[in-house]
Amino acid sequence: MTLKIKVLTAIAVIFITFTGCSKDSIESSYQYEVSGSAGNYSITCEGAPSGTAQYSNVGSGWTYKWTQTGTRWLYMSAQNNTASGSVTVKIIRDGKVLAQQTSSGAYVIATVDGTY
Repeated sequence: MTLKIKVLTAIAVIFITFTGCSKDSIESSYQYEVSGSAGNYSITCEGAPSGTAQYSNVGSGWTYKWTQTGTRWLYMSAQNNTASGSVTVKIIRDGKVLAQQTSSGAYVIATVDGTY
């Protein structure tokens, strides 16, 4: 291989590495999820895809889905609105659970957050 070809190959590898193949340029599917035995929850979430949103009187199995490129800070909390039961919250990326918390009892809150 000539020196010119070696240099051009090295430049191409560097260009691809820094422009098109970084993890920050990959689009991923994200999901917030709430489940539990209580069945009535109040939810606050941030960063999906931007800003803060609140939802009242949602049931078990509630999800919010979006796609994003790169990472950002995500936050979600859900409060059990009943005198007993449990609440579980999750942040999921491309089908993999990134964060999860469960709380049990009257009017408890479960929270997850992180930069994902």
